[in-house]
Amino acid sequence: MGGLRLAPQALVCKNVAIDGDVQIGNGTVVHVGASIIAKNGPIIIGNNNIISERAVIINKHSTPLMIGDNNMLETEALVEGRGIGHKNVIQVRGKVVGTSTLGNNCVVGAMCTTDPSENVPDNTILFGNPQSRRTRSDNNSDYLFLHMKHLEYIHEMLPRYNHIIEAE
Repeated sequence: MGGLRLAPQALVCKNVAIDGDVQIGNGTVVHVGASIIAKNGPIIIGNNNIISERAVIINKHSTPLMIGDNNMLETEALVEGRGIGHKNVIQVRGKVVGTSTLGNNCVVGAMCTTDPSENVPDNTILFGNPQSRRTRSDNNSDYLFLHMKHLEYIHEMLPRYNHIIEAE
């Protein structure tokens, strides 16, 4: 194995740092300046994710780092844990570190960090300084609609102003 594997509808800018065994799913967008580094094991990114500018995904473990579908990694977000589920938002400079995992429908707030070895349960929101957490009381039903509209806009506009890596 090894190398970059892009699904046909993935949209990846050319000036992105990608190294190692990386798979990117359909509809996923990787913005300028993002880094995806499969240092010790592969990285498998699902469908319809948005990976923003200067976001970093790094796998320091020998097992695959799995990123589910419909996630948003905002500017300078860091994912180096064992994986994240579906419909998560990691806000500006939010971090999933160590061997931690993130469930589904979670938010890691701006500049918040998971504990290095925790399994963050579904519907958890990490927020504030000092950092706090709570469980979502809503079902976040509007998220997917807005996320897909955001992706639609990016897929239309990003290729107009950036060089894109073509799927083979």
